[in-house]
Amino acid sequence: MTETMLRLRRSPRKMLSRDGHPGPGPGRMALVMSRAGVGKSAFLVGIGLDSLLAGQRVMHVSRHRTVDKVRERYDEIYSELVQKNGIDPADAARIQLEIERRRHIYTFLGDTFSVDKIAGGIDLLARHTDFRPDVLIVDRMDVRAIDAAEFAALRALAEEREIEVWMSARTHRDDPPAVAGHLPPPADQIEHLLDLVLRLDPRGNQVLLHVLKDGERMLDEDMHIGLDPRSLLLVPMQPSSLA
Repeated sequence: MTETMLRLRRSPRKMLSRDGHPGPGPGRMALVMSRAGVGKSAFLVGIGLDSLLAGQRVMHVSRHRTVDKVRERYDEIYSELVQKNGIDPADAARIQLEIERRRHIYTFLGDTFSVDKIAGGIDLLARHTDFRPDVLIVDRMDVRAIDAAEFAALRALAEEREIEVWMSARTHRDDPPAVAGHLPPPADQIEHLLDLVLRLDPRGNQVLLHVLKDGERMLDEDMHIGLDPRSLLLVPMQPSSLA
C-alpha cells in the first residue's frame, strides 16, 4: 500500500475499531439498517472503498442498481476523498485504476437472490481471473422476502471462503419495537447469523451511526461516527452534539 493510499483511507473500519466495535472480520457478517434514503448504500460503498485502499479484493453485489450506477457511486466517493486530501491528479488516476482491478460488481436486477449464484460467480472469477474476494458487499437485502435459508447459506459461504460480509436492509416507520434482548425488525429474523449490526439514524443535518449488536452482545448505543449526507463520507462526531 502506497503512502498516498494511506492518506486516502478515511477508514470506516478503523473508526469502528476506535469506537470499540471493529468490523466483523473474515468469515463473519455485518448488517447496516435504516429507512429509505438515509445512506445505507453510501455506507457500504465506503466500506468497499476502504477495503480496496487497504489492498483487499471486493465483490459488490447490488440488488437494485446497475453496474454503471454502482461504479458511479464509487467514483463519487473516491473523488471526494481525493479532493479532501489534496491528492495529485496523476496519483489519483493511478490509484483508481489499481483499485478497480481488485473490485468486481455483480447485479441481481429483476432476478431472484441466490447465494448459489454468488458462489458460482466467485468460482468463475477465481478460475478465469484469479479473483477471490476478501470482502463481499450485498446491498439491499430484503430480510422479509428472502428465505432465511439463503442467509444461512451466505454465512456458510463466508466461513468457508473466509470472506468478510457486509449487507444492508431497509427498516420501516411502522416496524414494531424490538423485543427485549433481541434486534429490531427485520434483523431479528436472522440475528443469530449476524456478528455486527449497525443502524443509521438521521440527526439534524447529519446521520449518526448506532450499534445494536457486536458479537454476542445486544446493544443500543450511539457511536462517535456519522455519515456526511453531502460528501457521503464517514466522519467522526460527538453524539451529544446531535441530540
